[in-house]
Amino acid sequence: MATNLSRDDELRGILSDITRHRFPSRRQLNPQSNLFLTAKYAVEEGYVTHATLDESESQSLATLDLTEATLTAAGVDMLAELNQLDQ
Repeated sequence: MATNLSRDDELRGILSDITRHRFPSRRQLNPQSNLFLTAKYAVEEGYVTHATLDESESQSLATLDLTEATLTAAGVDMLAELNQLDQ
């Protein structure tokens, strides 16, 4: 059974996974899922570049493509901050 992580935990995971290139393909998922909403937040806050998010109103699923995503300088700083909080 899936559990919802806090936004900080989810953000740390996404930023870490982007750094490690752990998104080899695009995904379709619920646009209200924690993963999609946090990825959208990361893009809007300027932590991630080259990400593609599509939440077309005509579809019940959204597309999340982080295959080419990279962290910005702000993303690197945020990941370091989140990792520091975890210790």
